[in-house]
Amino acid sequence: MTESQGQLPILTGNKGRYQILKPLGKGGFGDTFLAIDLDTMNQRHCVVKRLRIDHHYSPETVAGIKKAFEKEAKVLGDLGDRSGNIPCLYDYFSSTVIDLQLHTPQEFYYLVQQYIEGEDLKKELEQQGRFSSAKVLALLNNILPVLEFIHKNNVIHRDIKPSNIVRSNTEDNKFYLIDFGAVKQVIEGNIETTETSMVFGDYNYAPPEQIRKEKVDYSSDLYALAASCVELLTGESHQKSRDVKNLWNSQKYPHISEHLGKILSRMLREAPRDRFQSAREVMEALKKHDDDSKQLEWSNKGDNGKTTIIPNPQPRFIQVLLITAVILTIPGVLIGIYRHQNQDLQVNIKTIRGQLFQDKQFGIKIKYPQDWKVDEQQYSPLTGGTIAKIFPNTSSQNLEVGLFIRIEDIQKSQTLSKYNQAAIEQIKKSVKNVQILEQQSKKIDNRDGYQIVYTGQDQINNFRFKTMEVWTISGSKVYILTYRAEEKLYDPFLKDVEQTMIKSFRLPSTSSTSSTLVI
Repeated sequence: MTESQGQLPILTGNKGRYQILKPLGKGGFGDTFLAIDLDTMNQRHCVVKRLRIDHHYSPETVAGIKKAFEKEAKVLGDLGDRSGNIPCLYDYFSSTVIDLQLHTPQEFYYLVQQYIEGEDLKKELEQQGRFSSAKVLALLNNILPVLEFIHKNNVIHRDIKPSNIVRSNTEDNKFYLIDFGAVKQVIEGNIETTETSMVFGDYNYAPPEQIRKEKVDYSSDLYALAASCVELLTGESHQKSRDVKNLWNSQKYPHISEHLGKILSRMLREAPRDRFQSAREVMEALKKHDDDSKQLEWSNKGDNGKTTIIPNPQPRFIQVLLITAVILTIPGVLIGIYRHQNQDLQVNIKTIRGQLFQDKQFGIKIKYPQDWKVDEQQYSPLTGGTIAKIFPNTSSQNLEVGLFIRIEDIQKSQTLSKYNQAAIEQIKKSVKNVQILEQQSKKIDNRDGYQIVYTGQDQINNFRFKTMEVWTISGSKVYILTYRAEEKLYDPFLKDVEQTMIKSFRLPSTSSTSSTLVI
């Protein structure tokens, strides 16, 4: 259940009420938000994690994600209170909202857990540069006991990576292992495999057996941990420094100590049987070289005590060539910019008459007819998506005719073609008595996009409606315009929608292909 206090949404769970403050990030299958637990004495900060189901997921994938999400709640509830390095679970619940476009119910799942004040190691790498061997050894000595603990409790994390390891700001050199959304439990000595329709984990860190959807074991977590360490040490994936035998070669990086390189190389072996078989084995291997590790400094620091970012080795003649290339390229770039701007001016000589709606948060612009009006939606990170509905003055705000502007987050690797297929499949499954009338490619603000027209049955108000959806992808977002009307009212307003609104729609100005909208 969702309510609001001012502009900040409040979720009502099983054990309390949680006021959302801001988004924290996005994972493979969910979003996380910083919140306040309103029903605790000190109104402690907490993290709310919401399960997000994208259009392109199949029913089997959705079932798998829900199963993993529920398992995360059980794991956090069981392990969080018994480990000093895993966030505690505060609450777990679900809620249902009505989709504004399809008028169908949609269910969301929420976890509320301990907030760890600190930075994940992915951000630390970006801000401070590559880690020293000593710094990575300290990390291993912190995280390996956590892996030993969860493995003894028959749990495999399956998604270890730098962004899922957080260094605490309030406790010296203490690390937390987060995001157990992809865990699988070991039952009676057999490793539970993932659903055949999906692969949990990040391809940059997941071991080969996990990518191939084969059985995983404890060494799979060790592989992912080693892959994370290599990225922290080198700033790049371990895949870029494997030799002809497909073994990771640490000798390419002189700043990595020999004994640490050998340990990581074994953890990164292709076959699980060739790796260390437990976290305890890795800890014992590290202890054998403890004397060497004590001689290493904690971090890459100069005389002034500040962290030094280690530059990638680069011959001077390459630097000279790069500088020369930039100088030679600048005139051409400037000419190209001038031509692009001049083209924009020519395109926009014929301006579209009407009112202008701008959304400052997302940077989009759209013009609409004088006899239409805007119902600006409060964008909530909890239910997400719709930021505005534009409808004729003669139309009900809730029914009959309206153009919805919606923004969705997707994986950056998602292509337009794959999104088209998934979105169409989702429409077929979610719209009652659907009949698809048209499908075609369409340009939206000079970008490749797609258009689909279909009819369906409104399940709440019991009338036949007709819908046209157009969308395009920019970065990690999909921008969707949905024109929906009672079927008999669709054609009379179609010209206003196509010629005024869709034609004038502009993406954020940071988009390199976006054209200028002149008022």
